Amino acid sequence: MNTELFQILKRRSHLWIGILCLGALLRLTLLSEVPRGFFRDEAAIGYDAYSILKTGRDHWGDFLPLFSRSLGDYDEALYRYLVIPAIPIFGLNEFSTRLPAALAGILTIWALHQLTARLFGPRIALFVALFLAISAWHIHFSRWAVRAILLPLFFCAGLSSFLKGLEKPRHLLWSAAAFAVCLHTYNAARVFVPLFLLGLMAIYWRTLWQHRKWGMASGVLFLAVLAPLFLFWISPEGMRRTYGTLVDEPGLIFPNYLSYFNPLFLFLQGDRHFRHSLLFMGQLHYLECITVLAGLYGLIRYKHSANPILWLWLALYPIPAAFTSETHAIRAIIGAPLFAILSGYGANTLWESIRSWRWSSIAATLAAVCLTANMLLYCKFYFIDYPKDTWYWWQYGIGQAIQYIEQSPLPCIIAEPLPFFSPTYIFILFYTQFPPERYHTLPVTMKEKNWEKTEKPLGKYYITDDIDPILAKGPCLLIVGPKMYKDFQKKGYLWRLEHTVQIPGLERMTRICVIYTTGQKAAP
Repeated sequence: MNTELFQILKRRSHLWIGILCLGALLRLTLLSEVPRGFFRDEAAIGYDAYSILKTGRDHWGDFLPLFSRSLGDYDEALYRYLVIPAIPIFGLNEFSTRLPAALAGILTIWALHQLTARLFGPRIALFVALFLAISAWHIHFSRWAVRAILLPLFFCAGLSSFLKGLEKPRHLLWSAAAFAVCLHTYNAARVFVPLFLLGLMAIYWRTLWQHRKWGMASGVLFLAVLAPLFLFWISPEGMRRTYGTLVDEPGLIFPNYLSYFNPLFLFLQGDRHFRHSLLFMGQLHYLECITVLAGLYGLIRYKHSANPILWLWLALYPIPAAFTSETHAIRAIIGAPLFAILSGYGANTLWESIRSWRWSSIAATLAAVCLTANMLLYCKFYFIDYPKDTWYWWQYGIGQAIQYIEQSPLPCIIAEPLPFFSPTYIFILFYTQFPPERYHTLPVTMKEKNWEKTEKPLGKYYITDDIDPILAKGPCLLIVGPKMYKDFQKKGYLWRLEHTVQIPGLERMTRICVIYTTGQKAAP
């Protein structure tokens, strides 16, 4: 009997390691190349981390900020601090900036496994970990520098510690600390986490009353973290983003809320923003329309102590996003681990229903084949098709052009408007590793104008739509888009095409042209 139990535990440990490796493979493979390009928010995060590492201040000059001014609004700075350790190892580049998101995604698989092991036991926890490891929703936000990916990690850790704290109350302090860190991850946590904690207290008030000393100490810890954050949230800087995203008509909130349960969002179309999801499938895999429904059926049919938590989570997860828009995958990111739980619980429910069948092994094999085929189709969509179709939205090309320009001592003009590269200055700072201590001394007025449409250079780079006065100063390089390249040919300057940035896989499409010009015009 002991030998049999040992073999079961050993087999599960092998499965668990395999699931974790699968999750890591899907999050780390081609991390710098997919998504193709490097979005301006990522560049701002990476350069802020670099600036804090070198000077203790972000690129705006704020000392060790909890909220960074970023590119026009203030957001939580926690992700920036997580990038800092990667920069001395890998340098300031796309990989080091995205690496904390990938690691957070991998750690969330572990945290959710621990949580569901407490809720349902080790077998269902393996199913759940598998579905989060392959979650299309979760993988995508684990592969670019978006701070929202930290929310599921700390939330799952906090909820797991809370459940452990019901038996060993000192763990309530760890739970309070993790839930408090959630508030430093992403805007949606401001609404979701307090509402969820109120629901938890209502569900477990009897147990919490028995451990009221630890509960009160945990509450004090949580409020101590919340107080300064709340004061910032209600300040003009803290409300800047809120004012720009809240719905104008209250009547839209409930339809928005329902959109997060729409099968089109979950299984067929997903978030229609090109940076938020694939263009060919929903937030979840096609096969999960079966496992999620089976999970909901299991929750309804089988009474379990974990059910109230999951129903609470399901009811609350769309609320922060519903106040802003419909089907916004980032603002509803806390739903990704929830639907992994529903899929994992549903897969176990289906297995329990068929395991006594005569052909159960054939059915299990068929399910494994379908899941594998689903994953292969997803990998084809994500790693082959998605980069070809979304390079424009990921601002591909400007980094490659700047890296080429850096090999030349000539000054450079970035002719505005380049297609969808604004604000261009943050890419210059990132790809040239512009000395932060030097940037802090530059005129504030130029920073507030994003260095655009001025005759003052950022280093050797001019960002302007009026190139003639600068060309009059002598030879330089010029970065233009294909349309402006054709317009420049008509101006009469002496020039030659120095370099082009083309779209990998779509080599006939030129993204950026680098032109060398003497600044002189040809004789008539």
